[in-house]
Amino acid sequence: MTDLMLTGRLLDAEESLRDGLAVYLVDSGQGLDKALEPAKQIANNSPVINYAILHALPRIAETDPETGLLMESLMAAVALSSPEAKQRVNDFLTGKSTEVVQR
Repeated sequence: MTDLMLTGRLLDAEESLRDGLAVYLVDSGQGLDKALEPAKQIANNSPVINYAILHALPRIAETDPETGLLMESLMAAVALSSPEAKQRVNDFLTGKSTEVVQR
């Protein structure tokens, strides 16, 4: 990465995928369709879950293990306290769970 910043060298799509800077490689003109696939799944998540993933997980990873486990437990408790989460867990435990329908 440093050499890219110092030299201004550009990566092509294959290099970006190989180096972990890209997640998907699609044909020309297919980028928007591919980007919308995970976007729809993410939009279907609980907002609390999305918040935890974006804001809490990076902080958990940077802290000592004991504090990280505490933070993880607290975020899990908060995330599972929403009515939607409770219903999903109940459906899973009672065998009623189905694939989440896209909104």
